[in-house]
Amino acid sequence: MAERRTPTKAEREASGWIVRIKAHDASDRDRQDFQAWLDADPEHARAYAHMERTWSVVASLQHLKGSAAANERAPRHRRWLSPALAIAASACLAIGGLYWFTRTPAPTGVHYATAPAEVRTIELADGSTIVLSGATEASVSLREAERRVTLGQGYALFDVRHDPARPFIVETPQGDIRVLGTSFVIRVGETQVRTTVIRGSVSGAAERPGLLRVLGSGEPVTAQANEEIILNEQGASVVTIAAEIIPRRLAWQNNMLAFDGETLNEAIAEVSQQTGWQFELADPDLGQMRVGGYVHADPEAFIDLMSSSLGLEARREGERRVVLSRRS
Repeated sequence: MAERRTPTKAEREASGWIVRIKAHDASDRDRQDFQAWLDADPEHARAYAHMERTWSVVASLQHLKGSAAANERAPRHRRWLSPALAIAASACLAIGGLYWFTRTPAPTGVHYATAPAEVRTIELADGSTIVLSGATEASVSLREAERRVTLGQGYALFDVRHDPARPFIVETPQGDIRVLGTSFVIRVGETQVRTTVIRGSVSGAAERPGLLRVLGSGEPVTAQANEEIILNEQGASVVTIAAEIIPRRLAWQNNMLAFDGETLNEAIAEVSQQTGWQFELADPDLGQMRVGGYVHADPEAFIDLMSSSLGLEARREGERRVVLSRRS
């Protein structure tokens, strides 16, 4: 369900700079002030880049050009904006509208967070349960018409009580998973979300990119037991898995790490969640190497796996920080 998302302070300020810089010939003082604003906080640059992308799309829409043309034909006493400023104002209104119709990252409800290496079971009022892996956050909202969970990272095992009148929806960075009653495990990774169905059936739809989010999610797909839904930038797809893969998808509950072709970046994120250790790469390109193996969720076991399977060596820097690099 679409809900209001309030722009941040940095985004509101960025909208003002969009108009000030782009809607007329900015003075040298304008540009100096703008640069000072950018330098004041790294969040300013991110907010401006986001709003500039929105501006580029909105400013290209024909109806905005029409608004500017209509302004030109209006009586002189009503021509209080130049065509450029009319476009800028329309763009800002459109940007505000997009925030209104974009779903919030987390619905209002109860927020849960686990520490690294912690496994926590949450019992919901409707009889459903959620098991969270380490360093995972989830927001839960049980409403009259639906049950909704927002999961931003990590693993979560769901056992959902059947209720035809209230679908159970899990929001993830890559799209939504929807069920009535079933059991499944979700892994939110760096570039994709993987939902493994243990019992029943699950449907999933990938989030549309950018401004297309206002049109809703993409085409949904449905998976049964021993199937997985993959949500990523390419959309939603279903893959069949062997029955023996299921225990590997649940290995984190038993303090184990199971890798089946994840990137090293994804593997590092997972081992950090399970152990609380920080792993870094001396060469960022190493992050795209693929990892396979099944070991205890122990930093030393992970280091041994990296040494034997990928030929990497570990340099310890501090008590819980390790830098991985190619073996000399």
